[in-house]
Amino acid sequence: MAAAAIRETDAHAIASATIFREARLLDAGEWADWVAMYCEDAVYWVPAWLDEYSTTNDPNTQVSLLYHHARRGLEERIGRIESRKSITALPLPRTVHQISNLEASEAGPEQIICHAVFSVHVYDPRVPKEHLRHGRYQHTLRREGETWKIARKIITLVNDRVPTVLDFYSI
Repeated sequence: MAAAAIRETDAHAIASATIFREARLLDAGEWADWVAMYCEDAVYWVPAWLDEYSTTNDPNTQVSLLYHHARRGLEERIGRIESRKSITALPLPRTVHQISNLEASEAGPEQIICHAVFSVHVYDPRVPKEHLRHGRYQHTLRREGETWKIARKIITLVNDRVPTVLDFYSI
């Protein structure tokens, strides 16, 4: 029992450090460091709601709000932002990510599953308005050498009627 409790404690500490760092990097706009937290084959998915009670469950055959099946998709989005060719990201909104109710468990010797809730405060300086996005995160972390990386991130928006641009930095 004590060994299992230690593993759970370690899983929680690793997950907390990883997810809180990810939020800080997003808020600071440190895109290179943020995307480096993801495995090459990482899945980044924001499913759409089918009805009031369930979301889509297959990004290949159903609508998603955002979906990237590898880190390369996130890198391409960052490239458009940094090139200043993305009109929707000029200027970028200011964000504050808040994460709580974090639960983590070891899913294997090299993998951790984490569930959390979040809210992201978004301020758009183009049209001085504030928005609040909130929902649930599910992260799958995988050890690569001495580093824990994000292998999968599913973001379920509770308030999915988005009044402005939805992008990786604002959820």
